Amino acid sequence: MAKKEKVTVIGAGLSGPLLAVLLARRGYAVSLYERRPDMRLTQISAGRSINLALSDRGIAPLRKIGLGRDILSETVAMHGRMIHDISGATNMQPYSGRKGEHINSVSRGGLNMKLMDEAARNNIPIYFEHRCINADLETGTTVFINEATGEEVQVKADVVIGTDGAGSAVRNAMLEHSGRLRFSFSQEYLEHG
Repeated sequence: MAKKEKVTVIGAGLSGPLLAVLLARRGYAVSLYERRPDMRLTQISAGRSINLALSDRGIAPLRKIGLGRDILSETVAMHGRMIHDISGATNMQPYSGRKGEHINSVSRGGLNMKLMDEAARNNIPIYFEHRCINADLETGTTVFINEATGEEVQVKADVVIGTDGAGSAVRNAMLEHSGRLRFSFSQEYLEHG
């Protein structure tokens, strides 16, 4: 039997567990690392928003891993948005010009927990409270601090993938090696957000 390629996925938000499941089903040996505690066991913030607008494009990968029907059963259809102007008048703006189309409102935290559960069902280990402090993308070596113990943990993989969001440790590691790696990067901060 051929050796399985090892993949380290950093970040267990929405993208990390979904990607980990898809990779594991293709035969990769995937490990998932998350800075926060396990939200399924601890009351923690789901992040910036409580609900998420999920379109057909977002539902497609959920269907691919077998969660589409389950997630859709928990959504609320959103047909449009109501704009309230300064005079008090309202104006309904549909999300689609096609009759019967809508986007779906779903609990971000609930969806995240279901994706983590699916990762666990696919025998993907999730290491919580592991903060990435370094990622050498050329050697596939990542270094984490186990926030519960203070221990430094070094992990070697064939591939390292960052799904660790806005303050990405993986992106920062890429920037440190920008002379050797080929990629483009730009970032803008909004003053009103």
